[in-house]
Amino acid sequence: MKSLVTVIIPVYNAEEDINRCLESIVNQDYKNIEVLLINDGSHDNSLNILKEYEKNYKYIKVIDQKNIGVARTRNNAVKIAKGKYVMFVDNDDYIDSNYISTYINEIEKEDYDIVIGGYIRITEDKKILKKEQLSNEPFSKFVIMAPWAKIYKRDFIIKNNIKFLDYKIGEDVYFNINAYFNTDNIKITNYTGYYWFYNTKSVSNTKQKSFSNNIDIIYLLDKITKLDKYKNNKINNYYFTRYYIWFLLFAGKNSSPDKFYNEYKKISTWLKKKQIRANSRLLSKISKGDNLKNKMIVLIFRVIEKLHLVKLFAKLYCKGGSSK
Repeated sequence: MKSLVTVIIPVYNAEEDINRCLESIVNQDYKNIEVLLINDGSHDNSLNILKEYEKNYKYIKVIDQKNIGVARTRNNAVKIAKGKYVMFVDNDDYIDSNYISTYINEIEKEDYDIVIGGYIRITEDKKILKKEQLSNEPFSKFVIMAPWAKIYKRDFIIKNNIKFLDYKIGEDVYFNINAYFNTDNIKITNYTGYYWFYNTKSVSNTKQKSFSNNIDIIYLLDKITKLDKYKNNKINNYYFTRYYIWFLLFAGKNSSPDKFYNEYKKISTWLKKKQIRANSRLLSKISKGDNLKNKMIVLIFRVIEKLHLVKLFAKLYCKGGSSK
């Protein structure tokens, strides 16, 4: 008998998109599945939609709970999952009909702990914004740090106490990087059957965020360095560098130059204390598997740092004015 796969889908106020997601699940060519739909305190019609699917498909189970956030929801779902393997899907995304069968075939070829694939970024009009196809390189596993576009052996997650971090940033980064610290038994595939939905009408997708007093990237990075099997090596250092640069550029766009520079100095001081720094001269080797755009962004920002031009860069880049 084919192995049971548990698909975990946290749901929060997803009435507009959840049908598309669930239709892609019930139309899978792999049938030995358990689907956990966790309604995380939605206050729209999501729960009623989920219950209709539960009524029509015996392998679907709906769990209704007060809102506790996606990290705790996923952690609880992994505990109660019955599958040998677990997969995660976000409530507004969808998958190809051969998605589960493709991943199950890959993970059972050599009894892998994790199989990692790519994705397609797509709009409601089926316009493809990006196709992330991974190459079989050491850094490729760091390119997509979301829990989707992957399959995990459940016993591996439980045995190593791998959990999502209950925090407002990087809960999935913490989960996956901890998983990577605990195994090299990972397969990279160039399959791209996951559709990461981009809602062009959503404010959160069309407007850059700013720095928040409730989000501290140092808290996340510090948690990672305290993991039992964390290693201060070149590939991990490159990922840290890549991540903090992404954070500064994403969250700092609508900030003030002063806030951007202060955030940069705080991160820079912490990295120096931890002796974490990617060497730009080694980027072509260490970052093999990353896409060219990301590598160029890291390289350019590192040059700006070395030339002590971050403050000037912030004045040109930030759109939030000059006030502190």
